[in-house]
Amino acid sequence: MKKRLLVLNVLGAVALAGAAQAADLATKPMVTKAPVAPAFSWTGFYIGANAGYGWGQTTFSNSYDPLNPSTLVNADADFGTDGAVVGGQIGYNWQINQVVLGVEADAAWSDISGSGSYFNGVASSCVQSNDACTAKTEAFGTIAARLGVAFDRVLVYAKGGAAWAVTKYTAGNTDFVTPAFSYQASVDETRWGWTIGGGVEWAFTNNWSAKVEYNYMDFGSSDVTFNFVPNTFIHPYAATVGQSLQVLKGGVNYRF
Repeated sequence: MKKRLLVLNVLGAVALAGAAQAADLATKPMVTKAPVAPAFSWTGFYIGANAGYGWGQTTFSNSYDPLNPSTLVNADADFGTDGAVVGGQIGYNWQINQVVLGVEADAAWSDISGSGSYFNGVASSCVQSNDACTAKTEAFGTIAARLGVAFDRVLVYAKGGAAWAVTKYTAGNTDFVTPAFSYQASVDETRWGWTIGGGVEWAFTNNWSAKVEYNYMDFGSSDVTFNFVPNTFIHPYAATVGQSLQVLKGGVNYRF
């Protein structure tokens, strides 16, 4: 009988001790780790706007009369152009570790313009004219591949591809003594070339980023023919026109 009571007392004491320990465990606060923020990624589509300043160089050479190709006008021109640009862009990025690959298309309205005079060995003239020849790039754009390195929210990149530009050229002569001998002509030309450039982009939120970018565009040389109005006395005139542009711009992008 005494042994049975002793066993019951021991079992009761063990049960009470276990319950007390369980109660202590229940009152201890649980330790949880703070959630780890996901790493920023540049992958995805984006669309944006930009504005900046452009400048370039326009050259006229190999001037001749299309009706008498063997007759050289012997007049060349070389002058600078500059003006404001405003446009937009759309593209896609794909990030692999720190490397960011992408493709981007942009287009801009521009007022990159300038004027110059031909020099025929005797005096400055524009096709035997006292008027200045002009060139105005009214729009341009690029379709380019991008290659960059991401430093978290900062992306440093280079880009290169195709470029296009719409430029208006004018030439002519204003004769104030004999107005009938005045003549004018303008030509609108869309030209394709190549571009290379680069920039830096900073994501200041998960969806919005700001960038600064530089582009060089070269459109080579091609013949441009001016059909003067009126053309009673003046034959059409043609020249080999070369064109290049440089643009420095800032912009913002929204990523989806």
